Amino acid sequence: AVPAVLGHSSSFYKYLLRGFCIILQMSRISNNRLVHRFTLGLVGSLMLHTCCASSSTRSFLHKGRFANIIEDGGGGEVVVPFETSWLPTEILSAVAAAETLLDKKEENDNAASSCASSTTVLPDHLSPPMFVDVFDYNDPSYNVENDGVGKEESLSQLGREARSIIDDALDTKRNSEDVEDSTINAVLFRGLSNCIQTAQDFKTFWSGCIDGAEGRNEMTYVPFGTGRNTLDGVDLVTPFPPSMALKCHNEMSYNPRPAGWIAFYCLEAASKGGETILARNADLTKYVSTELQQFVKEHGGILYRREYYDERRNPNPSSDIHRHMGSWQKKTGTNDEKDAISFFTNLGFSLEGVNFDEEGTLIVENVHPGFIKDDDDREVWFNVLYMGLFKLADGTYIPSDMLQQLMLDEWRAVHVLKLHPGDWIVLNNQSMQHGRLPFVDGPDQKRTILTVYTD
Repeated sequence: AVPAVLGHSSSFYKYLLRGFCIILQMSRISNNRLVHRFTLGLVGSLMLHTCCASSSTRSFLHKGRFANIIEDGGGGEVVVPFETSWLPTEILSAVAAAETLLDKKEENDNAASSCASSTTVLPDHLSPPMFVDVFDYNDPSYNVENDGVGKEESLSQLGREARSIIDDALDTKRNSEDVEDSTINAVLFRGLSNCIQTAQDFKTFWSGCIDGAEGRNEMTYVPFGTGRNTLDGVDLVTPFPPSMALKCHNEMSYNPRPAGWIAFYCLEAASKGGETILARNADLTKYVSTELQQFVKEHGGILYRREYYDERRNPNPSSDIHRHMGSWQKKTGTNDEKDAISFFTNLGFSLEGVNFDEEGTLIVENVHPGFIKDDDDREVWFNVLYMGLFKLADGTYIPSDMLQQLMLDEWRAVHVLKLHPGDWIVLNNQSMQHGRLPFVDGPDQKRTILTVYTD
């Protein structure tokens, strides 16, 4: 039982020491061996009960073919090469602006010592997350091709086992005194490459995970612009330039109905870099300036505006934004204007926010407060203001100094882990942000990550 307790509670040694002290004290009181045996059994039982059952949310060690192996995301810190070769220009501007702001603050306040900790505007390393629960597929010799019940049924069953673990683990509290907030916001499954080797395998596994389960339905990705590339009908990750970091964000936070869960399965890792970065919204909220948070609230939240051109009138748009956003016909899958409007209202947009202009451009708008309530009823930062593309609800722009500082502050909440082939990570999209670091593919090794979502 000791390994089980060690894997389940970082406070084990504290309880072990207490139990040893009780046993030692009893040996001084009585020389009766029966009393000693009784005391040892009682104390041992209490220790196990205290460590394993003090939180009903951590009452399991094994689920089918999976075993809870460690409490953190695994691995060590990752050195981050914040070099101009891959930093987007707006980040470079933000660095310069932030350094200027810090210099002015030192001059005005004559408090160089208080600003010293802020002069490193970007981190030089990222640490592994403590809010990811990790499960190892504990039958590495298993091969679905040789399973008597059939490949599809085996993968479906494996998906159901994984779903049971997710339901038990995600958003629960871990027994830990080492961190301020011990909530589990992500579940990582390792070692699935022996079973899930293709996108089709993953589709079968994912169907078993989601089909017939209460409370979660598969969701379609509805981004601002054009959709993602797919592999055998499964979305791939955002086709963002590999030379640049994709900053942490919550999937579809700009829509009336953002994703509930988002999950990534690694078919192939990059030959270099490409680590997954994670940031909890609750942590991020602590770093975003109070001034900016209040500014967003005072101006009514964030106005998200989309414009989709009419490919019948403008088959070759010259505007970069129109080429990026695409036509409304392609976006909605219809040539009928009423059906196009219904496409967005079915996604939760108000009828007043979906309109065609005189040129046939479909304009879709919605206002989001910029915050949501998480599972602990905390108001947390939930938006993509860092992109610098959006006005506030009353038409006000975010002041450039606030925006630039935001782009830097958000890195302070970031942690990192590396997905290897066969790894599958499931995130609560409404409490956890995700992104990735720059990467380089090899000639025969192309980073391939599958992506699925739930409501």
